Amino acid sequence: MLKPEERKEHIDAVFEGNKDLDKIFEEQEKCISALPLVKLTMTAFVEGEDEIVVGDILTCKLRVDYYNMDKGQKSGYVHSKHYPYLKRDSWFLIITDETFTGLAAIEKLVITENFFEKEFKERISRPGKISFTAILTNDSYKGLDQFSKVEVNVVETAVNRKTIEYSKADMKAIKEQNMLAAALMEEEETDEDEADEVDENIELMNKLK
Repeated sequence: MLKPEERKEHIDAVFEGNKDLDKIFEEQEKCISALPLVKLTMTAFVEGEDEIVVGDILTCKLRVDYYNMDKGQKSGYVHSKHYPYLKRDSWFLIITDETFTGLAAIEKLVITENFFEKEFKERISRPGKISFTAILTNDSYKGLDQFSKVEVNVVETAVNRKTIEYSKADMKAIKEQNMLAAALMEEEETDEDEADEVDENIELMNKLK
């Protein structure tokens, strides 16, 4: 977004020779201060790593900053002479690909602060270039929409990562932990099956009455 002094230069150039340049600039700044202006940024990364490899968990982080709102504030009513009732504007976040042909996510933003943050996590299953495009669109104002694109290159195998070698004791502990978790899951499933059998018996007895 342009700074006030930069906007003043544009006013002077567009309305050159007008005697009311200061008044025009003042009215323009009042309008800008009332608009729901935002800034959208998006980053994609694998935590703690410089390169992105097949099998990694990719984190896509989005942040929306609201310029004209303090913490705890809400956007005001939309100014429209012909709209039949009072309405507040809403922002919608859309995640798609670079060709705008696929839809990964869509969400209506609930504003409780003067910023909004969202994270998406996805396991990468193929090598090559992956592109995400985020679109932030307003349902009431034209010309305020924001676009942000991020592109990452996924490699088949890591080049700069250090391979972690586990000791036999560590491997044994991990194996025992997995066996314990599997046993607990099996026990939960057994309890659920028994509960289902009891419910079926009760239902059958009720039918026989």
